[in-house]
Amino acid sequence: VDVTFGGGGHSKEILSKLGPNGRLLAFDQDPDAWNQAEQIEDERLTLITANFRYLEKYLRLHGVKQVDGILADFGVSSYQLDAAARGFSTRFDGPLDMRMGPSAAMGAKDVLNGYSAEQLQRIFGMYGEIKNARTLAQAVIQSRTQKSLETTSEFKEILTKLAPRGKE
Repeated sequence: VDVTFGGGGHSKEILSKLGPNGRLLAFDQDPDAWNQAEQIEDERLTLITANFRYLEKYLRLHGVKQVDGILADFGVSSYQLDAAARGFSTRFDGPLDMRMGPSAAMGAKDVLNGYSAEQLQRIFGMYGEIKNARTLAQAVIQSRTQKSLETTSEFKEILTKLAPRGKE
């Protein structure tokens, strides 16, 4: 099972080592990953277009009682970082989205513009492992009083002021 299909590189390698009777179930909730999967013509591959948190459900659905291995390459994929429209890139300006898939109700723009300072601090500290999470949360609140945050470059500008290049 590949629970983070992404660009399909790991799955391709697994398929190259898999015997003729083997099966690979690959999970990804990102439609861009689904496009990558269409390029792999192998009947042993089953792409599951859902979050891997539903792993047990889909294993049962596909009649799998035991797996030999599970691969999980957590984080964002290089495609997500390189595609400005996805809202993850720090190199290219794009809309503040950062959703892993279209089923997520809220994008980064909604969170940054709508959450309280306390909620932002919790997110930045817990998920972003930001040491100065409170300072960053306050900077976001201050910035959005002037203008709604819409793009990755606007958010990056706030971050850069708090963590100049070369500083920890």
